[in-house]
Amino acid sequence: MGNATRTLALALVLAAMAAGGASSATQGVLRVKPKTVKFGVKPVGSSTFKGATIKNVSSSAVNLIVTITRSPDDFGFVVPPSTCPVFDPAALAPGESCEAVMRFSPSEFFAGQDQMAQLEAQATDPATGAVLATVLIDFTGRGK
Repeated sequence: MGNATRTLALALVLAAMAAGGASSATQGVLRVKPKTVKFGVKPVGSSTFKGATIKNVSSSAVNLIVTITRSPDDFGFVVPPSTCPVFDPAALAPGESCEAVMRFSPSEFFAGQDQMAQLEAQATDPATGAVLATVLIDFTGRGK
């Protein structure tokens, strides 16, 4: 193998290692508890509120936004009591957390069927807008 080939191979290995390091650096930005919120079986016509806590576990402030990625008719994202930003990204300081709350109101139409709603929380770098972390929160329930 010639010097140019060895240099190129070394550069590719170093680039791959750097990319691996960059992806591991994005770990540990957001923590969600619980990742799946279970409403269980609820009577048709009732309304129950449950949520998940999203916490910035990094050492830097991030911009956070929560969006609904899947929401059947019997679920609804509720502001308030949700304290997470939903319309525009907002700063979340290191160690700070917010609550993402959904309402489950089973209807007769979906009674007896398992249902799932999903929220996406995305943290971005305030200076560059680069996505630092994306986490999904599942909400499940069934009407009876």
